[in-house]
Amino acid sequence: MGTGDFICISMTGGAPWGFRLQGGKEQKQPLQVAKIRNQSKASGSGLCEGDEVVSINGNPCADLTYPEVIKLMESITDSLQMLIKRRVGTPFLFLEDQSHPPFLHLLGYTSLLIVTLANQLMD
Repeated sequence: MGTGDFICISMTGGAPWGFRLQGGKEQKQPLQVAKIRNQSKASGSGLCEGDEVVSINGNPCADLTYPEVIKLMESITDSLQMLIKRRVGTPFLFLEDQSHPPFLHLLGYTSLLIVTLANQLMD
């Protein structure tokens, strides 16, 4: 998978989440975010096009086919947690300095946790 940052993204409120995926085991490609709809839950959560999806609600995605991922996504009714991997150098959306980002409150997002593993190991 190469060097990158692992980020945990959480969204609540149910579908539509506002993003499209591509790849999967049958395509011999990592599962990636292909498109994010403007003003969607995904766009406000910090999810970025090109992010690699490591897990969805605790389910590892490396060995899932695209149809299996779609089935998993369709089974999620209220809360979506994704562990994603972002290439080094891709900008982050940092929210910890904002007391109450208004768009998060209005759209029902619960959290955005950013964990930068590669850089922390070097410090």
